[in-house]
Amino acid sequence: MKKFYKRFTVSFFLVFFNFENIYSKKIIQNSHNQLKSHINRTHWFQFVSLSNIIFHHPEIKSQSCSESLEFTFKPFPLSIDHNRQPYHGFLLPTFIVKIPQGIVQGMNGLVLIDNQCIEEMIWRGCPGNYLVAQKIEPSMIQKVNGRMAVITQPAYDNYFHWHTEILSRLALLEIQGTEYDYLYVPQKSKFMRETLKMWGIPESKIIAPTSEDFAIQADEIILPSLVCNSNHGWTHFVNYVRPELLAYVKNKLFSSVKQKDNINFSKKIFISRKDAPFRKVINEDEVFEKFKPYGFERYELSKLSVAEQIVLFNQAEIIVSAQGTGLANSIYCTQKTKIIELFQSLCDCTFWYISQIFNLDYVPVQTVRFETDFIKAWKTDTYMPIDIIDKVKNYLQNKRD
Repeated sequence: MKKFYKRFTVSFFLVFFNFENIYSKKIIQNSHNQLKSHINRTHWFQFVSLSNIIFHHPEIKSQSCSESLEFTFKPFPLSIDHNRQPYHGFLLPTFIVKIPQGIVQGMNGLVLIDNQCIEEMIWRGCPGNYLVAQKIEPSMIQKVNGRMAVITQPAYDNYFHWHTEILSRLALLEIQGTEYDYLYVPQKSKFMRETLKMWGIPESKIIAPTSEDFAIQADEIILPSLVCNSNHGWTHFVNYVRPELLAYVKNKLFSSVKQKDNINFSKKIFISRKDAPFRKVINEDEVFEKFKPYGFERYELSKLSVAEQIVLFNQAEIIVSAQGTGLANSIYCTQKTKIIELFQSLCDCTFWYISQIFNLDYVPVQTVRFETDFIKAWKTDTYMPIDIIDKVKNYLQNKRD
């Protein structure tokens, strides 16, 4: 009877989360369609499907790179509520579009064809991200000769999204052997400039937008598709990026780090969020003091170069971190590196997914009640209960013994 109950429970959860995944898609699509319809009625440009645009503009060519893919991944131990664990996900298809005499404008890389934007290029299915774009007079549009690849998108200034999405779009171009003369991408932050230099992109090849009314027309615009799908489940949030693209980014940047052996960090690292704009740990000093006696050292990632962050994570044996963008560096960890992610009120399972791609020993820990309001959860600072931290510390001590 117990075996039957166990099989029934497992089957129920699998059916439930498969239903949740389908239902979440429908909710997102319905919300997306409603907002897109409103924008198309009231705004100066419209969102139109790629197939529709190509039908009316046969000179525009689209190259398919990979098909959509649904997948199931394993659950983690019960260190977090089962109801918070997504079991199913899907990857979007990838493609590269080539647009003769195309126009791109703004920091988010809005590419227009006769005042139409390709619907499949709407980031996270959120058309509202592009409402900051203003109509630009033709006389204000700069013209360049040659082929210009556009890889910027909303959230370009976030270290995680830059690393896993923008650089992955650059990887897609390189994997497909697509050549270009210029790269349209912002350069406002040091990590942006540093990663492109590590990639080997010369400054002379970069055209960096500086405002929303910055616009360029090129002989040909090369537009790689978006590479990330975000699943807004009932109880969780997660970003899915294609594993082969993340692996390419990892290998490209890791191979460019010089004198790796001359950079020495602790093998037990505690990632600080004192430099973070949101989700600070109010009692971070008290939390860190629990780990310090066991040889952990604390690091503020914003004080390190990208190369140093790569080495820091690559050399680490154990990483303790509150959920945050700095864990994008976990792609550089070696297999079986232990990562303990201290969740706050935001239940974001992205690094759970990434840890399975790179075969990391990942343990999620819930420290406070999860918020159902995503925006509130994303911005809320947290006081982490010390009794929970003591359990994590004891867990590490028992593992060592």
